[in-house]
Amino acid sequence: MADELAEFWMHTTTVKTYEGTGPFGETYADPADVPCFIDSTRKLVRDPTGREVVSEATIQGPITHGAKFTPESLTTIDGRERTVITAANHYSGALDLPDHFEVTTT
Repeated sequence: MADELAEFWMHTTTVKTYEGTGPFGETYADPADVPCFIDSTRKLVRDPTGREVVSEATIQGPITHGAKFTPESLTTIDGRERTVITAANHYSGALDLPDHFEVTTT
């Protein structure tokens, strides 16, 4: 199935998926490039614990890459590494609209 939103993915980000903490500290998957749309608008969001934090950017992209973006994952925007605050996969279900992921970052 073709990505109906492909023309909107005008940016690329690199993501290192957070895998947890091991004996040598935090571990991440190998970097992966993801086509996306980046909105660098600052906004107030709630992190997974419910605490209000400032997000410096929102990334949206193809649903096929959504699982790579979990809270605490690292993503690169304009050469600066940022931490994923929130991550959501948006599915339209019976509406048959294009599915996509959305994350907020530091």
